[in-house]
Amino acid sequence: MEEILKDTTVLIREGELIVGCKTSAILGSPLYPEVACDWVEQELDTIALREESPFKVSDKTKATLCNEVFEYWRGKQVYSQIMAALPKEVLRASDEGAFFHYFLNRTIGHITVDYERVLKKGFLGLKAEVEAEFDNINYEDSGCLKKIFLLQAMSRSCDAAILFAKRYAQEAERLAADERDPLRKAELKNIAEICRWIPANPARSFHEALQSFYFVHLILNLETNSYAISPGRFDQYLYPYYQADTESGKITRGQAWELLACLWIKLNELTVVKEGGTAKASNTYNDFQNLNLGGQTIDGRDATNDLSFLCLDVTGCLHLPQPQISVLISEMTPNKFLAKACQVVSLGFGMPALFNEDEKTQALLHKGKTLEDARRGGINGCVELVVQGKDMMASSGYFNMPKSLELALNNGINPMTGTQLGPRTGYPEELTTFDDLLESFRKQMAYGINLKMIYDGIAKQVYAEFCPVPFTSLLMDDCLEKGLDYHDGGTHYSLPMMCGVGTGTMADALAAIMKMVYYDKTISLKHLVEVLHADFIGYERELQLLRNRMPKWGNGDDFVDTLAHDVVEMFADELEKHHDERGVPYAANMIPTTTHIWFGDLTTATPDGRRSKSPLSEGISPVQGMDQKGPTAVIRSMARLDHARCCGTLLNMRFHPSVISGEENLEKLAYLVRTYFKLGGHHMQFNVLSSEVLQAAQQQPEDYQDLIVRVAGYSDYFVRLSQDLQNEIISRTEHSW
Repeated sequence: MEEILKDTTVLIREGELIVGCKTSAILGSPLYPEVACDWVEQELDTIALREESPFKVSDKTKATLCNEVFEYWRGKQVYSQIMAALPKEVLRASDEGAFFHYFLNRTIGHITVDYERVLKKGFLGLKAEVEAEFDNINYEDSGCLKKIFLLQAMSRSCDAAILFAKRYAQEAERLAADERDPLRKAELKNIAEICRWIPANPARSFHEALQSFYFVHLILNLETNSYAISPGRFDQYLYPYYQADTESGKITRGQAWELLACLWIKLNELTVVKEGGTAKASNTYNDFQNLNLGGQTIDGRDATNDLSFLCLDVTGCLHLPQPQISVLISEMTPNKFLAKACQVVSLGFGMPALFNEDEKTQALLHKGKTLEDARRGGINGCVELVVQGKDMMASSGYFNMPKSLELALNNGINPMTGTQLGPRTGYPEELTTFDDLLESFRKQMAYGINLKMIYDGIAKQVYAEFCPVPFTSLLMDDCLEKGLDYHDGGTHYSLPMMCGVGTGTMADALAAIMKMVYYDKTISLKHLVEVLHADFIGYERELQLLRNRMPKWGNGDDFVDTLAHDVVEMFADELEKHHDERGVPYAANMIPTTTHIWFGDLTTATPDGRRSKSPLSEGISPVQGMDQKGPTAVIRSMARLDHARCCGTLLNMRFHPSVISGEENLEKLAYLVRTYFKLGGHHMQFNVLSSEVLQAAQQQPEDYQDLIVRVAGYSDYFVRLSQDLQNEIISRTEHSW
């Protein structure tokens, strides 16, 4: 890190007020060969041509990689260490779509550090704390060497961060000397002054605080190729600086707006490059920079302030996919703030996402946090819970629940490959009751989760040994005192979790089996499996019955809603049987990112009438197009889940713009949100786009370059998405009058 921050190109782009670049290209991304570069070697000539998030690579860069990088890192990467230790059963299950791993070419992520620590103390103050900790080393302790090395690395990281900022100060001074425009000259001189002061010292103004925040955020992104490095409760730790400057007259609200807009633009530069499989599972250039607004204070008061409103103003004006704005709504949140959030939602680019602050607090209490920390907590990544500066929130990947059902219907055999992928739990004719089927499903799920846990345990040990992150560790509670890195269990809390994918597909499939096979007995389970193997070809009657005559999740139908609840509970039960290295039980996180596309391609036809290789349902949302009784029926179904037991649930809804146009309709949307949250729901997000617009954008992408849609826990440019993902978004139910 010291070498990178000393030598990386320093650029100040035209007109910038917030400075700092990850790469010289505005939408470029560095590679991290120490983590993984085998995939780069394999995809070097095709990465510019692939459908999901392609990247251009210059001939010069290709030559450097081929002549210097690949050979040096071959066998030394973190990825290599993990792959060498994994049993073949784990690799096969992953290849065949039972689950998907993070950590293949990106480090353990979902990081929300304590930015306020730097704002209040500066890196000189933090370095003094690090140096003082040397006095607390017990040299008789066999583990003291690990702490010594970490403290040394933290101290050098402080120096490197200060040097990095000073290099920007020098560049601003150089540009100012040649600048003829007096306004821009003054701006550059101000930037130089700010970068000479922060982040070495505490921030003294709103501009300094924003710049200090961004330097920290940028260095976190440079330290390693983690994912979901999120600003967290942004309006809480930045508000004192905003309040002091606006009340004193140092800046106007408009000037503060401009500074935030400049920061938003910088956050959109933080692009990431992913290997092909990860790009399919997480189809976006942007990372998940989740910026939280509103919520509660640690003493239980409403936390909304003027900066909360200003951040929504900037977001609504710029229409950018980053940062991901998450608004935390409690029962005490002013209606005015919720109305403002709904007004921005109505602009049609998928932001902000709305979260239930009261449920969030209960969920964090359920996971062992103190009441103050639960209130301090926020949203990271897509919809995940985290306590800022205290949690190692390790979301380890995605689990394909419909694949477990597929295996349960085939005695553990994967019908796509013919391999014995799961345990032998009975052929269809042996599953004589619905309880037999559920038990077969549970055993397949438990077996798959066990395999996934083997991967997690190995991956976490490898990262702890080979991928320290001292800069990140410096900004997380307890790492300094323990002398343990973030990856090595140094944080105050840990919160391991796994994402369950296909809730709606599972609910509809089980409802169809229960009704047709075991209740009405209109079809045998053996025949149903034959129909699924044929992908419904030659079985049009069965296809129409399963797709159009069976109860569907998201319509307020207690029959299928109960099954959805039971599936999520079963998944959570099996996860809680497993603990991380600190003894903390795993939690369920019901989101897909875009793995519902990738998993769907590896899953044969399912009993809900879904064709082979088609997308699974996403999040906890209903199966695409199957929620036909309106949004109130949707939230009635979703409320059946125990959201607080999970570590996040994701609900996507799509409205025709006419549904929420005008004050009266926006008020109805606010009531819908309040109602869902009063019923215990965790999260809601909306696309406000008609099918006609989306289809036109598919046909004439050159005319819709700025069209942004809500994909999963993030928004992105529609024309950048793969066609499969575009089709999936179009297929979601459009609620209209």
